[in-house]
Amino acid sequence: MRFSYKEVVLELAQIGNVLLLSGSDDSLKSFIETKSTFMVDSVNEWRSYLLKNGAVVVRDKKKVPTGYNMTVKHPMAQL
Repeated sequence: MRFSYKEVVLELAQIGNVLLLSGSDDSLKSFIETKSTFMVDSVNEWRSYLLKNGAVVVRDKKKVPTGYNMTVKHPMAQL
């Protein structure tokens, strides 16, 4: 699957469980700290679980071309 994420000026491609991002240095800047991307059945359920377990929301849930996404910082990354 390949698609444009025009809101942030990126091109994305999904190959199996791998998500590839392509864009200018400026477009990629806010995603450069992302270490992993997970596909889940329910963003709402995972949001609740992660917040209860110490994660911090970096970019809250929002509509994207493939459904919804959000960015969180893992609790261990904050040590």
